[in-house]
Amino acid sequence: MLKKPTTVFVYLLGAYVLIQFLWWGYHLIDLTRASQHTDQTITKRIVMIIGEGSVFLVLLLFGLWKIKRSIKKEIQIARQQNNFMLSVTHELKTPLAATKLYLQTVQKHKLSEEKQIELIQKALDESSRLETLVEQILTASRLEQQAMPRLTTSFSLKDFLNKLISIQEKRVNIPIHLNDFEDIQLETDPLIFTNILNNLIENGYKYGYSDRGIDLTISKEDQYVSIAVRDYGKGIPLEQQDLLFKKFNRLENEETRSTKGTGLGLFIAKECARTLGGNLRLLKVDGPGACFQIQMPYDG
Repeated sequence: MLKKPTTVFVYLLGAYVLIQFLWWGYHLIDLTRASQHTDQTITKRIVMIIGEGSVFLVLLLFGLWKIKRSIKKEIQIARQQNNFMLSVTHELKTPLAATKLYLQTVQKHKLSEEKQIELIQKALDESSRLETLVEQILTASRLEQQAMPRLTTSFSLKDFLNKLISIQEKRVNIPIHLNDFEDIQLETDPLIFTNILNNLIENGYKYGYSDRGIDLTISKEDQYVSIAVRDYGKGIPLEQQDLLFKKFNRLENEETRSTKGTGLGLFIAKECARTLGGNLRLLKVDGPGACFQIQMPYDG
């Protein structure tokens, strides 16, 4: 379905075409009557019709281009939303089915206490995964409505990153390297900031998995603290880079994909960075992989 501004434009263009044809019809009839007058009068009328016809042609071509672009955009959004629905359906169904299976196994079979504890822990892990997915969807909605609550506090960036890396290394099971840097007291919302880094690290794990792990590089740039998150995977195709931070965008088709996710991670990371007054962008790198740079305001 076309958006309202485009629909209005189509109606206006259609009305203009109708009026223009009526106007030309009137002039052609009048020109026939005026054929008994001087050649100068006829020439003026012909020049006027050619001029108006040229303007009409330009407007018509512009209108067709505008409609084509709008239709292409709507198709792209529809495809992304379809991908999102397929993704969310899959991501919701998988942990629910797994949790049900683990609990049914505990219920129907006589298992040792150790095995019961193992299965219950797996069920809890799947519940946590489901909770994370729902929280992602809610976060994306809050960011779109600019209703993300903020609680600014000051904390040590080095301590913060060391703790975050320790937790993430256990989750993604790959090494995360942090460069040596002078500690910084960063003043921002730690929960939103955590959300940015978690999404980037998990994105690097899912799409850029490599034995080299992930590198975090911290540096100061004028009034900003720069944090680069670099993976060593396949990288991001050039045709995908313009859509990278769009909602629902994924590098793989939902019907053939091999990685988990909803296509919200980079969208959330970008909008969270913007909410904190910072920026998130993709950097060009030599060699394999992709590198995302977060710039956070810093007054130190």
